[in-house]
Amino acid sequence: MNSTLYFELKKTAEWRAEKAKRHPEDARNQTAKILLARLAEQEPDAELSQRYDFLHEDENIDAERLSQAHSEILGEVGFRWEPKHVDEVLDRIINRATGKAPTLADLMDVHRAHAEDDAAKTAAGKPVNQ
Repeated sequence: MNSTLYFELKKTAEWRAEKAKRHPEDARNQTAKILLARLAEQEPDAELSQRYDFLHEDENIDAERLSQAHSEILGEVGFRWEPKHVDEVLDRIINRATGKAPTLADLMDVHRAHAEDDAAKTAAGKPVNQ
């Protein structure tokens, strides 16, 4: 497995373990810790792994977007989804980092633009589409 992804999965599993200690009432942290540790031990598909490695070298990929994709996706494990294999994680990271799937910041930008458009229409006395 790619050492960067392995490190990130392990680091996030450890962080979730600490969260589980502080919030024992929320079982999702424990679930996430177990899933992340399990994912870190799996061997990814060679092609996906190569594509993932290339993201870190590709000058067309925004490093901030890649970092954000990492954080979001690993943070979702055990909360919003429960991947069965590390390939699912790689696929999501690749898709978000390359813009094939939106990041949370992308979605917020769209919502902000819609809100600004609605405010301008309201100020101009025009109807706002629902």
